[in-house]
Amino acid sequence: MKKDTHIIIGFCLLFFILAGFLFVKQQRESAGFAEESFFAQGEVASSALPGTAGQKDGQGRKKEAQKDRLAEEKQECAVYISGAVKHPRLYRYHGVARLCDAVESAGGFLKNADRDSVNLARILEDGEQIHVLTKKQAKKQASASGKEAAGNAEGSMAGLVNINKASLEELMSLPGIGQAKAQLILDYRTEHGVFAVKEDLMKISGIKDGIYKKIKDLITIT
Repeated sequence: MKKDTHIIIGFCLLFFILAGFLFVKQQRESAGFAEESFFAQGEVASSALPGTAGQKDGQGRKKEAQKDRLAEEKQECAVYISGAVKHPRLYRYHGVARLCDAVESAGGFLKNADRDSVNLARILEDGEQIHVLTKKQAKKQASASGKEAAGNAEGSMAGLVNINKASLEELMSLPGIGQAKAQLILDYRTEHGVFAVKEDLMKISGIKDGIYKKIKDLITIT
């Protein structure tokens, strides 16, 4: 009788132990599922926030800008500076460099350097040559440029008919100007003197706006 009682009690204890084990296991699984659901909802909520996407885009742009800046800093720029500087030769730079950097690397300007001949703020380009003129060279170059401009102006005047000096035949070479009108122009010059402006030509009888428009680009008074 006592033996049977002990067996029953043993089975009851075993049952309670198993039931307790299963209960604890079920509680842990439920807690794990709830935690996963919480994190999943948090991720969805974060992605749904209006500022989140913008923050990610902003961070991406910052990273790209940093990459571009690093690539720019690694890029080499080799320039040759010559002329009125103390140490003319080839210099190499990394990243953005300006003409003032090249002049500084070359030891600065010589005393006779024409500093206005260069733009110290200009950004250097890889492979270029910079030549700093002396004051004498700059003056000579300006004089040559002035002569060239004067020559071009004279060249542009070539081929024009000077109505203050032209002969009868030269005046007749103009469109719409026959012998009679050419003679009237000569008579006007004799009586009134030279034409002060080209438009005075329309004071001649028979030369009005229509003819003047045809010849105004073909004549001069100088």
